[in-house]
Amino acid sequence: PYNEAIDPITIDEWWAMAENDVLEMTKRGVPGVWTYGYYDGWTPNYLFFIAHTHNETGRFYEVQSYGPDNYVVKPRATTTSREWFRPNPPLDSINWGPRNNTNIQESAILFSLANVAKNKEQFLDDFWRKSQRAVDKGKTGPIFGWVIPADQRRKADAADAVNELRAQGLEVDTATTAFAVGKVSVKPGDYIIRGDQPYRTLADMYFALQHFAPGNPAPYDDTGWTFALMRDITITPIEDRSLLAQPMTLLNASAVASGGISGTGNVVVVDNTADNNVAAFRFKFAKTKMAAAEEDFDAAGHHFRAGAMIIANADRAVLEPALKKFGLSAYAMASAPSVKTHDLDIPRIGYVHSWSRTQDEGWVRAALDTYGIPYSYFGDINLRQANLRQKYDVIIFPHIGGTVQSMVNGIAKNGATPLPYRKSAEFQALGTPDASDDIRGGMGFEGVKNLYDFVQQGGTLIVEGSTSTIMPSYNLTPGVSIEEPDSLFVRGSIMRGVISDMKSPIVYGYGRDQIPVYFNQGPVIRAGGGFGGFGGFGGRGGVNSQNITPMATVEQLSPWNPDADASASASPRRRGAQAGAGAATPGAQRGRAAGAANAEADGPRVIMKFPTRPADMLLSGVLSGGEALSGRAQVVDESVGKGHIVMFAIRPFWRWQTQGTYMLGFNTIMNWNDLGAGKSAAEPGAGDR
Repeated sequence: PYNEAIDPITIDEWWAMAENDVLEMTKRGVPGVWTYGYYDGWTPNYLFFIAHTHNETGRFYEVQSYGPDNYVVKPRATTTSREWFRPNPPLDSINWGPRNNTNIQESAILFSLANVAKNKEQFLDDFWRKSQRAVDKGKTGPIFGWVIPADQRRKADAADAVNELRAQGLEVDTATTAFAVGKVSVKPGDYIIRGDQPYRTLADMYFALQHFAPGNPAPYDDTGWTFALMRDITITPIEDRSLLAQPMTLLNASAVASGGISGTGNVVVVDNTADNNVAAFRFKFAKTKMAAAEEDFDAAGHHFRAGAMIIANADRAVLEPALKKFGLSAYAMASAPSVKTHDLDIPRIGYVHSWSRTQDEGWVRAALDTYGIPYSYFGDINLRQANLRQKYDVIIFPHIGGTVQSMVNGIAKNGATPLPYRKSAEFQALGTPDASDDIRGGMGFEGVKNLYDFVQQGGTLIVEGSTSTIMPSYNLTPGVSIEEPDSLFVRGSIMRGVISDMKSPIVYGYGRDQIPVYFNQGPVIRAGGGFGGFGGFGGRGGVNSQNITPMATVEQLSPWNPDADASASASPRRRGAQAGAGAATPGAQRGRAAGAANAEADGPRVIMKFPTRPADMLLSGVLSGGEALSGRAQVVDESVGKGHIVMFAIRPFWRWQTQGTYMLGFNTIMNWNDLGAGKSAAEPGAGDR
């Protein structure tokens, strides 16, 4: 389907330009150029959406693959048949190669450029009209703007979100006085995004809830991306026209959350709010001894959550400027609070990449780099080297994709000729950020054994997505198995995550038993049951078929209100609705008070799981066959020997969008040798209701 926030004028431009390309290529005798297989235009993940959110238009081409060698293409009859949407079909057999691929792309681009140049007045008029329509939409409603509270729970990440939006062209104001609009109370300093601005399409697109009907063709990419949910912050839509008349000042500099140290004393306690800058602060002062509280506590007139960082003999003059920069609040006191703690020891981090695919793991690396977490970067082939524990305390092995066999085997080692990746006179750009004389062979079984030995000897292995399936597939985590239900269809959606073990250090700072999480089809992890085989991350299993009006049936979403019981009855959300308030309101404390769930001393510790009822799962995107996810694990901490394997079925670091779950990974790193904290007091928690 089309992205519902895009102006219809833009969609008409897509079709006009596409038909022009088809016409011009057909006139020149090129067969097989058609437009009904048009890219769905749903997900704003691609660079050309920069144009779409700024009232311009972008183009996306799909061409028969590059090669790299010449070959013969023999399409199936379903591709070569003459149909109403394909009057000039491909030939039955085509000689193809890199030059064909490049020539056709270049031709299409030249035709499009010529078309726009010839019709420049029309496209300029379209741009002006789309901009004016965006401004008018803010004056007529129903949404007249959005408010982002400056002092919300994750205030530093709220400020970071504001800066991301400003970087993309949205105008952001700050309230100069307190006022109320409808039922929303606005405080001085709160961020306001007016609806009557030319680029409001960006706000509409980012802030809305996505209803991707399962009856659509399989999506090209993600189906849900709601900005407030992915970042776990509050963005409240305002349906009161009076917002536009309230006193506010345009923000002309980067937003910075309030931070610093209150009170006096030699002990400083930094509140853990699950802001990502909490991790940045810890690693900035890596040589400063810090301890993490294992329980909630009260001190200096403030309530602290578990995970608060306690610094004895603190040098205020050194720490406070950084706290202000990071937008973190700390409190000074005369003596350390009476609460159980463990030291936050800085780990030596090894970071594994696969030589066969680095596209997705780069997003994990970007998060570590941005927040100042150092690591040693090396390829999967290096896992064949023994004694990993002598070098590293934590090993991060991000998602690769494919089967367990393909992940273990890596690039096929056919023949004796090595395949190097190094800088040379001919290839100046190669050899960074890693290099090897031969990138073939993968980790092999030897690498799997070395990783297992690393954990047995006290290391912490962090895996996510597909790499979470490796150890269970070799039955090295007996309490964890991987399932692949045929009926499940959930492509890049935002789901409800239920924290079932509030005592775990992995969820320090979150303070409530629900978090929006990103999940993409698999893996489906069962913790505590028997072993289930692993294949790929399959598709729909044939349960859904295309129809001509799929969007006529609105996908049912579960309302996001973290104060409500995760098992409460869900009701459909209307199409185009906003995520609304509540994404960062103070959450329920039931789970932390109750303790942990599924934390038997000899079994896997389930930290987060899917709700039991499918109706409670989907927050934005698409879901079909949700019964297969009922109660399945999202985050598992499996004790192996002296160490831990932390498995994320969700993707905590996805495409610079899931900032709301970064701290799940950062907490795991910071508490790497104390992940067992709180496990002995296990009792049923919120996730087992």
